[in-house]
Formats: sequence, C-alpha cells, structure tokens
Amino acid sequence: MTRTTAGRGAGRERTGHRTRRRAVVVALVALLATSCASDEHDGRFLGTHEIDVGIHKDLPGMSLLENYTYSGFDNDLFLDLEEWLEGEEGVQVTRNADVPSAARIAKLQSGDADLIIASFSITPDRMKEIDFVGPYLTTVQGFLVDADSRIRTHADLAGKRVCTWDGTTSRVALEAELEDTVSVGGTDADECVRKLRDGQADAVSTDQVLLYGFAQREPGENGLRVVPGLTVGAPQHYGIGVAKGHREDCRRLAEWLKGYVGGTEWQANFREAQPLLVRENPDWISRHKPEDELIDAHSCVDKPKV
Repeated sequence: MTRTTAGRGAGRERTGHRTRRRAVVVALVALLATSCASDEHDGRFLGTHEIDVGIHKDLPGMSLLENYTYSGFDNDLFLDLEEWLEGEEGVQVTRNADVPSAARIAKLQSGDADLIIASFSITPDRMKEIDFVGPYLTTVQGFLVDADSRIRTHADLAGKRVCTWDGTTSRVALEAELEDTVSVGGTDADECVRKLRDGQADAVSTDQVLLYGFAQREPGENGLRVVPGLTVGAPQHYGIGVAKGHREDCRRLAEWLKGYVGGTEWQANFREAQPLLVRENPDWISRHKPEDELIDAHSCVDKPKV
C-alpha cells in the first residue's frame, strides 16, 4: 500500500497583522504535524528499520529449508511480504528459519522476531498475548498414516498411538474429542513423522495442510497418506504473528494481506506448494482461502470480532 501524506490548507485570507500571524502559526503547526507523521513511518515499520521474520524450516509444502533452498506456501508468503515491506515501507527484511512452534510467542514478546509466519493458528488465548494479521489460510486437523494403514474412521483410532508435537493446538483437540487414543509426544513435526515410520506411532495428527506436505514427500505404496474425511476440532486459521503495540502498522499489513489473498498470487502459490492436496480436494479454494470478513475479524484485535 502506498502511503501519502498531505497537509491541511489554511482558511480564507483576512486582513490585519494579527490575523496574518495566526495564519502563519497554523501553517507551521500543520507542517510540523505532517513532518512528524511522515518521519514516524519513513523507513520504519513496527518501530524498526530492520524486520526479522521468524519462519519454520522443517515443514514440506509450507516452510522447508533443504539444500540451502526454501520452499512452501509460508515461504512464498514471506517472499511477497518481503517485496512489499522493502519496496513500499522502506525497511530491510531478514528471514530467521529457527523458530520452534513452542517459542513463537516468546520470540515476538522478547523482540527476537518482529513478525512470525510459521503455520501459526489464531486462537483467543494467543490473541491476548500478541496480535495477528490474518488469516491467510484456513485448514482442519487431520491424520497422517502409513499407506497400508487400516485407520479410516474415528472408531479405528481407539487405542492407537497418535503423535503430536509441543507448542501446537493439535493435542488439545485430540484430548477433547478422542480420549481413548494414546498420546505420543514429539519435539517437532519431523520427529512425529519418524516415529510413524519407525512404528512408534500409528498416526500423526495436526493440520491437514502440514500433513499433505509430508505425504507428497513420501508417496506410493510404501509411503504416507492423509486419511480422507477424518478430522477433529474446529477449523484452524493461520495468521502472521505481530507483537502488540503496533496497531497502525498492523492494520496496514492487514490491508496488504487482503490484497494478497484476494489476488492471483495466493492461488498460484498454494497450487505450486500443495499439489497433492489440490489433486485430492477439488474444492481446495473454498476450503482454504479466507474471505476479507474473516481477516477483518481476526486482525489487530484482542479477541475475534463477532
């Protein structure tokens, strides 16, 4: 979004020395106010000249660092955001690819990161601690299993070992809806997938867009698959995390995001990053693309707008 700054015109000219002097004072005040407003945003965003963006590095299809190359939908969002911030806001942007799920809020609050793009679900509890811009993506929680697994329904999960990892909302939904599963913990997504492949878990449960990323990396008869139609919990809305205290810049970022989601880049990026999901779900756009009203309801507020 391009910023424009304009001063206010003085009133009609009047005769008399006192009136002319008052007009000069009013003009100077307006000029100073305009200058201060311009200085506030000239070369700074979120109060800094250098924006550090935290991002995951271990989620295929979303945010993966492999052979010194980044890929995934979150990474594509980062690249488009970087172009806007450096081109329109005049700040330098760096990418920090070492953000564990459990540390996302702490990194924002400590100032170690200015923004977080890391499959970060917007929840009322998290909104009390940080601000969000989004959602830029909506998904549901599902299950990843071996290709030959017989898990098809909720009943098939009874007594099964299901792996989730720290700092996510996945474990809460499992405990609330599937009390008869056996919880298997992991430090991150990779560890849970390794436990599934090694036979230490019968399934991995988290957001479907993440699971499809792992499934498309290991396809085939001996690979992994997402169980179709098997979900738990409420829809998950991914947002960009922002530390509180920057509502004006937060709202400007929200306006940019609405343009991104509503434009051609969102669909092109998602199609390229999630080919397996797109192939298996013909209605992927309506499932995963949020509307402006949803973005307005969750961006830069302390709780969702009803």
